[in-house]
Amino acid sequence: MLLITARTATSKLKIRKVMSRLFQSFVYSVIGEKEHAGHQHSSGKIFKSTAFRIRYFDNHFEIEFTALNKEYEKQLAMAILQEGLKLGAVHFADTTVSIIDRSTDKNILHVKGYVCAAIKNLATNRKVYLQPGDEKHNTIITNHSLQKFETLFGKSYEGELDIKVLWQASRFKRFYYENGAVDVWLAEYEISAESEMLNLLLDTSLGAESMKGLGFLEVLNDVLTL
Repeated sequence: MLLITARTATSKLKIRKVMSRLFQSFVYSVIGEKEHAGHQHSSGKIFKSTAFRIRYFDNHFEIEFTALNKEYEKQLAMAILQEGLKLGAVHFADTTVSIIDRSTDKNILHVKGYVCAAIKNLATNRKVYLQPGDEKHNTIITNHSLQKFETLFGKSYEGELDIKVLWQASRFKRFYYENGAVDVWLAEYEISAESEMLNLLLDTSLGAESMKGLGFLEVLNDVLTL
């Protein structure tokens, strides 16, 4: 995983609503169009093999970027170190880049993240974003993970995959992307699976909309007792 830190000249620069799109464009400009097009499952669904999360602290921010292909992480790090971080027309100062190994050999992880799952309202033809506690949410993200594994590894997943919601926030957070918005609830999950599946989810996110900054999993070391 890459940890990128930087700052803008002022906290008054309003770029939060476009940061995900700008960073996504930057990633594709470095690692190439193949990842932009994505990887297609036999069902027609497209999967990406990268993920990221952006966190803001006044005029400072952190970007955590992960990729199944670790060469992508190295390419991105090299591009930033050589040319600095520029997203669109915005230049950033005091940029640092660190490489962190998040791989696991465990078969169970306690994680936290904004995991997106939605269904379409046939009456309005609009997406309805589901809460993590909804059974449909669990079914969607489980099937999504199995299809992603099959697509990116070229084989079916034969092991256990059990995703349990341990806690969820009472209110959603709205994530903006271009002219749209996605409403997602922060939640903690316990995921039981083979380490190959767990590492896939750590590298490529859980749920949909990974290249909008959603689904990035933060590993928690403690065990939550309810």
